[in-house]
Amino acid sequence: MKKLDERIQKVLAKGEKVLVSGVPVGYPNLDETRKLVEVYISSGMDVVEFSMPTRNPYIDTQTIADSNVKALDLESDLERYFKTLHAVRRDFPDEPFYMMAYADLISQFGLKNFVQQLVELEIDGVELPDKDEMVPELAAEMEALFDQHGIYRIYILHHPFDKKFFETIKDKAEGFVILQAIADGNGNRPRVDLRNKDLIKTVRAGTDVPVILGYGIKNAERVKEAVALGADGVLVGTSMVEYINQGDHARFSQFIRGLKDATIPKE
Repeated sequence: MKKLDERIQKVLAKGEKVLVSGVPVGYPNLDETRKLVEVYISSGMDVVEFSMPTRNPYIDTQTIADSNVKALDLESDLERYFKTLHAVRRDFPDEPFYMMAYADLISQFGLKNFVQQLVELEIDGVELPDKDEMVPELAAEMEALFDQHGIYRIYILHHPFDKKFFETIKDKAEGFVILQAIADGNGNRPRVDLRNKDLIKTVRAGTDVPVILGYGIKNAERVKEAVALGADGVLVGTSMVEYINQGDHARFSQFIRGLKDATIPKE
């Protein structure tokens, strides 16, 4: 069993929900990346994502996009990103990690080289944010290599929900699936929309893997709303970068602890 599966099962067995978030690799710099992973883990983060930078993170907020560009402006050598992640793995040999990487980064680095790095890092899974129809050849070749090396493809179910895509991946899903929360008419998510409850049920009826609800979940109150609607866990993104921008590890740690506390049911 992978470290990722063990961690998720352990958390859910305690009656808690899974807290997931990405460390923006290379932002504000590579040395800080290593320190931030320690802050995440010591503060109660259940699963850490290595969020690799891209020039066009088109499904992310402007805050995250800005952090991506600043990271690449500071350091464009992708080899150095992986060197830092190898140091992180030495720091945390037993921790489950997965990676988020856009197609442009994978193509730039070279798919086979990318997968080899994943194997050496003992990465449990990878999320490709790009829709498969946008990069069909890369997605197919990537999945074949992942299967060969025992790496999970962490699928993201984009908003609006694509039933046809879900039907094609529901039996292949491993680790967990990320469900992009429903947005309002203006594309915003001021709260966790109650319609997500039925959407979570739809996904859970089609696959056995946990459903992680993400996007627009920015604080403990939003975490509580997501948990109340039946999600197995939550993915928190933009607010993490906002705290990183403040440069106060102690305050950031307190924020993460509050998020985790919101995943624990109160008697």
